[in-house]
Amino acid sequence: MPYNRVCVAVALQRYLDITPIAARLRELALLIAKADDAQLALLSVEAPVDLLPDVDTMEEKLARFAGGLDGEGLQVTTELREGKPSREIMDFAGAFKADLLIIGSHSKRGPLDVGLGSTAAALMRELETTIITVRPTEAEQERARELMIPRYPLVFPYG
Repeated sequence: MPYNRVCVAVALQRYLDITPIAARLRELALLIAKADDAQLALLSVEAPVDLLPDVDTMEEKLARFAGGLDGEGLQVTTELREGKPSREIMDFAGAFKADLLIIGSHSKRGPLDVGLGSTAAALMRELETTIITVRPTEAEQERARELMIPRYPLVFPYG
């Protein structure tokens, strides 16, 4: 089945750099969008907290994440939102009319994460759009931990 509108939802705000799982999401979306000549949207939902000084803004991180895709002959849109990730992703996917959503998933880190629920699980429950979830390898999880912004809030908005 060819896809016309591919959306990638990626967590960028708590990291100093693009994580390996985020890069893998981008590469998967690129492969699918190029194969189907689909429009591509990159979305990140920002937590309502200030980042530390000398850390890229969310706009800069999202632009860096999208870097190079415009030279691939695709129509690429970027969107930065603030709020509850599952709600913002659902709203954007609906407005964009995405027929494929690609998201990362992660294992629960602790009691707070379990109590808050999973963004990926909420999206799979509520969206009718086809969803591909990509789970990070242990090496990708370790690299993401190394890239975490020091003193970032304990409750992470999404994986």
